[in-house]
Amino acid sequence: MSNATADSADDDGPVAGLFATETMAELSARQGRTADAVAIYRQLVRGAEPDGAKAGATDPSALERLARWRARLAQLEKGPGPAAAPAPTPPPASLRVHGAPAVVAPPAPRDRPSLFVRETVRSGQLLYAEGRDLVVLAPVNPGAQLLADGHIHVYSSLKGRAIAGARGRRDAQVFCLALDAELVGVDIGYVTNEDIPADLRGGPARVFLNEQGLCTIAALAAPRRRL
Repeated sequence: MSNATADSADDDGPVAGLFATETMAELSARQGRTADAVAIYRQLVRGAEPDGAKAGATDPSALERLARWRARLAQLEKGPGPAAAPAPTPPPASLRVHGAPAVVAPPAPRDRPSLFVRETVRSGQLLYAEGRDLVVLAPVNPGAQLLADGHIHVYSSLKGRAIAGARGRRDAQVFCLALDAELVGVDIGYVTNEDIPADLRGGPARVFLNEQGLCTIAALAAPRRRL
């Protein structure tokens, strides 16, 4: 991937236009798009294997993540099987918050200048800020996708998808002035549009992982008006 767009040339066609992250793989699997989930996990494993070989025993979190991806990929490729138990009924939208157990946060990405985007991010576009923050000064339309290894700031409406801390930075956050995202999250924790509380929808908000590793949405304080 480049710093601004996703590479389109890949062996796994379904990955094109999607976030190649664990979050998107699991979302695809949950929606019954197993082929997309398999393609994303294959890309994740391919990308992590060189890093895992270099890290060795000095980075157990990277090795654990790679092992988890391999196991999940094998499970998806094998399929549910004839004796698989039915999926549990999902809880009401008001209770449906997705996350992962809290772990020690990895080091922050290298200190690189933020990637600034001044034009509207339109449907079908994928912006990726590798090793840095992403700052968008215009609306993010439905169908558009934002991905950053650091924080994401949207100084306008966020109606597409946005994932901060994409490579394991669990202290990253998403900030926006008008939250109505299709999906928003940090690392592998996320919430979908139906999970956004009604009193926060369309208003200024931040998205982060709480101490339990659950994706959480909180209101941003409105600026004080000068008299």
